[in-house]
Amino acid sequence: MSAVRRTSLVKVAEFVASKGVNGKFSKLELFQAVPDVAQADRRMRDLRPMGWKIDNYKGNPSLKPDEYLVRELGTRVDLGEAAPKSIRKSVTGPKRRRILERDGHMCQVCGIRATQEFPDAPGRTAVLTIGHIIPVNRGGQNNDDNLRVECQRCGDESRDITVDPPTGQQVLTHAIHGSLKDKRTLYGWMQAGRRTPSDTEKVFQEWSRLPHAERLDVMTKLAEQVIKGLESE
Repeated sequence: MSAVRRTSLVKVAEFVASKGVNGKFSKLELFQAVPDVAQADRRMRDLRPMGWKIDNYKGNPSLKPDEYLVRELGTRVDLGEAAPKSIRKSVTGPKRRRILERDGHMCQVCGIRATQEFPDAPGRTAVLTIGHIIPVNRGGQNNDDNLRVECQRCGDESRDITVDPPTGQQVLTHAIHGSLKDKRTLYGWMQAGRRTPSDTEKVFQEWSRLPHAERLDVMTKLAEQVIKGLESE
């Protein structure tokens, strides 16, 4: 058998396979194991359509935000098994334009429009694409109901989710348990098709963009204001 060509995908597969089923690893460990592979986490996502099941905290609450759990090894590209042809169905032409028009030419996850700058990432602008709500490799179809407009960042994040989306009844059950104020806010977001961040959230986004030392300074000074407010009550 000829030697396996060590592409970036193969290198990542080798690392994940070395952890074994039920093995855990962090994103930092992944980057350290394959330092010469740019966007190693994206290459890891490319393994999922090949049958690799890798949980993260979004689908497995027991995991930490930067932690992964290997549940199943798929096509062993690291051992020379042939990678299957891509099963991700492209959306082009009339259907792409129809979905863009339907969704108002904005990301249905975060609400950003094409070429807009991300509020928390100065200089990085959004590129819109068409994504699948339920991924094709988990049985999702290419019909309009399973398609939505996504920016590249939300699209990358959604491919990390290993559980199917909730049902309409589950969402409604969660929605009606909130206060009247919460319901009115949620209804407004639904009407607009996007979540409008509050002034408090906008300040937090600004704070998160500060250098570490300045973040600590601002947080300390705000804590003083909070303490004074509590003492005056």
